[in-house]
Amino acid sequence: MDATLHDKSTRQNTAPTCLSKAETKPSIHAAAGLLGASISTAMFYPLDALRTQMHVCKGGDVNQLSSLRQVVRQKGLRRLYAGFAVSVTSYGIGWGAYMAVFKSVQQNLSAYVSSNQIGGGSGSAKSGSVTAGCNVLSGCAAAITTGTVVTPLCVIRTRQQLFDGSNGAKPQNCWQGFKAIVENEGCGALMRGMIPQILIMGNTIIQMAIYEELRHYIVEQKIQPTSFDVALISSVSKAVASALFNPIEVVRTRLQDKRNCTSPEYRSMTVGLRTIWRTEGIRGLYRGVWVNLCRVVPTTSVSFILYEKFLAILSHHNARRAACLPLVAD
Repeated sequence: MDATLHDKSTRQNTAPTCLSKAETKPSIHAAAGLLGASISTAMFYPLDALRTQMHVCKGGDVNQLSSLRQVVRQKGLRRLYAGFAVSVTSYGIGWGAYMAVFKSVQQNLSAYVSSNQIGGGSGSAKSGSVTAGCNVLSGCAAAITTGTVVTPLCVIRTRQQLFDGSNGAKPQNCWQGFKAIVENEGCGALMRGMIPQILIMGNTIIQMAIYEELRHYIVEQKIQPTSFDVALISSVSKAVASALFNPIEVVRTRLQDKRNCTSPEYRSMTVGLRTIWRTEGIRGLYRGVWVNLCRVVPTTSVSFILYEKFLAILSHHNARRAACLPLVAD
């Protein structure tokens, strides 16, 4: 939640200032984001595994529906839960880290802007542009940090989701998958696809920028958004961002696929994109886009609803705890 909004509501209803301070702590946003993302990922996980499988389907003359049927027929429904634990972990850590960095940088930038009266004056449009700029810069910092941190987990997740039995025994857990990659391919293999992963977090920059602006508008109208409001604005923001970045997701999956590790056609992100464009065309770059949209819309809606709920609970708990500290000291 935006610190300015909390300060405004605090002045209006003379609530204890510790509530506002608790709600703006990045650690609380991180915990709420981690819990929300973990639960929502677990709920809709088969769609995530199916999307990954469709990313590596080849052949420009095969349409999306045929590819979907082919994946389900060949892999079976049980295989759609491969990599479940590491996926829940990676998405949870990813969103928790993203929200922590995003809110921390946003808070510091907002304080800097306010103290230096940047964007000041009577024009609300100018002030709004400064707020949007802070959101974008905060998103960039969060994307670079989070993308780097979660890349090894994403590599392990992709390997487990695409495991076909042709490359030895299947790793039973995240740690075994980690050791197998390091022993057989070296530590550098854990960072394959890091650049596309960071760029994919640009998806989140767009998503969060749209979400924050829509949420800011709703809060001005009714103070606290309802669950329907949160679901609507999070779905719209995520759908737009995911559609734009689908080609980057496809090439990230191809880069992290063990079968492509030694292929010169996938030695880098740009070469991989050219390879897909040359051999499969625009359809290859947008392979799995409908499955991805069917995944991200409900997942993001549930994630943000839970994020807002957990944020309110944790903020209230932290505020009560802070309010009790002076009494204990006495």
